Amino acid sequence: MTKAENEVENSSQDLTIAQTNLEYQQLLIKNAITRNLSEGSIADAEVVPTDTAEVPEHEPVVPIKDLIQEAIVNRPELIVARINLSNQEISRKSARNALLPSLDAIAYYGGSGLAGVENQNPQFLVSNGLIPTTGYGDAFTNLFNYSAPDYLVGIRLTIPLRNRAAQADQIRSELEFRQAQLNMKQLENVIGIDVRNAQFALQQYRARLDAAMKARDLAQQTFTIEQKKFDLGTSSSFLVLQAGNSLAVAESNLVTATTAYEKQRVDLDRAIGRTLLHNGIEIADAEKGFVHKLPNVPGVMTKPQE
Repeated sequence: MTKAENEVENSSQDLTIAQTNLEYQQLLIKNAITRNLSEGSIADAEVVPTDTAEVPEHEPVVPIKDLIQEAIVNRPELIVARINLSNQEISRKSARNALLPSLDAIAYYGGSGLAGVENQNPQFLVSNGLIPTTGYGDAFTNLFNYSAPDYLVGIRLTIPLRNRAAQADQIRSELEFRQAQLNMKQLENVIGIDVRNAQFALQQYRARLDAAMKARDLAQQTFTIEQKKFDLGTSSSFLVLQAGNSLAVAESNLVTATTAYEKQRVDLDRAIGRTLLHNGIEIADAEKGFVHKLPNVPGVMTKPQE
């Protein structure tokens, strides 16, 4: 009796810990999807799961090289690195061009438009003593009738000699470009290792999940056999309870293994860079602030209504 009471107390303690952990996880979920938790109706609301994870019967076999190539195309870090490398390439070309001679062709043409009242100074009078009065219209016309043209045609040659500032800029741009290339290559290597690690971890978690499923099935069979033996009078209630406790432990281990497996699938999508694609999330919708379609999470089936 004392042993049974001890087991009941331990089970009650485990239940309390599980309930508080559940409440804490619900609080984290509500904090992620709401703006204000100060309202009592939101803080005290219960989060009811509506989906159940679905484990595929067989894992899809995809070559690791294809996964790495997909990650190289999709990972946002590499996209930023490519843009940075392109900027460094432009800067390098600009610094190199500053060391080259330059030849410029110069052409200029202008016209003058003159108009106004006559000058009363006698020395500027014409022979008949009259100068016609002109206005803005005459000035505008003289601007385009080539009466007073002004033009220039020439070339300008610039040869940089021992331009140490430009040489320093060119060397610095070359080093920055090589550094950007090296950083991009290192990033590709890190992403490749990340993808491999995520794929290996997924295989390990799937093996643990399969083992947990088999252990649960065996525990279920053992409990069923002990229950039948008890009904026939060949077993005791202690053995039945012990088999039931083993079944509960096996089911708990299966839930833990399933959760770890699902988390690793999500981590593999992150490593490959297809999280948004697999969940049906469009960046354009986020930019516009209007969602055209709801996200669609694969591998999840709707829980049947009770």
